[in-house]
Amino acid sequence: MENEIIIALDQGSSSSKAAAITAGGRILKEIKISVPFKAEGIIYEYKAENLLNTQIKALETVLNSLRASDKILSIALSCQRSTFVLWDKTTGAPLCPALSWADGRAAAVSAQNPLPQELFLLKTGLYNTPYFSAPKIAWCLKNYPAVAQALKEGNLLCGPVSTYIIWHLTNKKVFACDYTCAQRTLLFNISTLAWDEEILKSFNIPATILPQVLPSGADYGSYKGIKISVCSGDQQAAALACGLEEQGKGCINYGTGAFFLLNIGGEPKTLKGMLTSVSACIEKPQFLLEGQVNAAGSLFTWLKAMGVEAELALLDEYAAKAKNPVWVLPALGGLGAPYWDFKAQPVIAGLKVETKKEDLIFGALRSLCMLMADIVFYTQKAGFKVSALETGGGLSLNHILPQTQSDILQMPLSQSERLNTTMLGSALLAASKEGIDTSAWHSRTDYKDFAPNISADEAQALYKTWREFFDWALKIPNF
Repeated sequence: MENEIIIALDQGSSSSKAAAITAGGRILKEIKISVPFKAEGIIYEYKAENLLNTQIKALETVLNSLRASDKILSIALSCQRSTFVLWDKTTGAPLCPALSWADGRAAAVSAQNPLPQELFLLKTGLYNTPYFSAPKIAWCLKNYPAVAQALKEGNLLCGPVSTYIIWHLTNKKVFACDYTCAQRTLLFNISTLAWDEEILKSFNIPATILPQVLPSGADYGSYKGIKISVCSGDQQAAALACGLEEQGKGCINYGTGAFFLLNIGGEPKTLKGMLTSVSACIEKPQFLLEGQVNAAGSLFTWLKAMGVEAELALLDEYAAKAKNPVWVLPALGGLGAPYWDFKAQPVIAGLKVETKKEDLIFGALRSLCMLMADIVFYTQKAGFKVSALETGGGLSLNHILPQTQSDILQMPLSQSERLNTTMLGSALLAASKEGIDTSAWHSRTDYKDFAPNISADEAQALYKTWREFFDWALKIPNF
């Protein structure tokens, strides 16, 4: 099995990755290439060519590293979910920038849509906000003449990043995406597993420009003779790596943003303030209750931009030196679940004469854990059982993050010690599709267990202080 290889691709918000992963779940070679982007005020966009070219470069580098004896089984692709591309089907060239999930220019389009939020939640599992693709697609149709002209001429194609990459990898032969990526367009009905005509009409988006939708494990064509057998959203792929096959099991993935996902079974259920997501699957999907914190890794990038150097590998050391941690409302890009407040701004409180760099860094990390606790507590209060909880993602490899999260939640956590859970998850699905036994991929030797280090009373008092700070921070005027 060591010479049977799955090539996993991960096109994310800040980088494009590729890895050669054995059928036994071992990473042989990994490449990461940064993706440039433009972030100015409410503008957050990419040149779509950069998303594609960096992903192909990472893929080719990994392919060139393989031995002659290696047998490539397939390619498994995972992608950031809510960023989309509009391109010309005759030339393959993008017709405008690729607007990221964080881009806020379509807020007015979202607000003007005539359909109620309850209908969006029921049909799509999501809310009508500029975070998701549909308002931004409609905004681009109005604001980029090249897009409108291509639509008029019948040459416009539109899809998630995964669709754009697959279309190019297959030399224009496959125009498709999976359920998980289709859902984040806000145009996909999670009950019928098809594009929703009523919502399409409300945004004035024609279905003819959208891709075919398939399960995550399906035939997505081939690249240089290598079949592409998996397409998935990044968070759903990470959930597979965390073993979220059982109802009641949850995971927190700490990346650029942080995401809580809870398996709620085979039927879609909704909870106001939370999202209902479709799982990555080969046939019939499970459903995941999902809540997101907009800023996790990006929170420390923000601190660095302000002159507070925060090396992620040293978070444990910073926390050990923090004597007077501040309180931070890390509302970069507003607040996610369960608030969905895009007007909220970052706030720092508790500064003292003796405040040091470490107090700022640990205060930010603690506040990230508090926002995640808001989501988990809200879910439990609504009657959803969280029977087990795992953490993953590069940010969680510092022990202080899962430990602090365990302290606040008063729950044991299992932390995956393996990097790149997103690529491992998509590769796992590809291996399963090949009929390979993947039970060894979840070896407990790859996990570290955490239990609360503080009492329930201490945790409750700390959380009460957080809630008082949170309520106060939201009342501060935006001058």
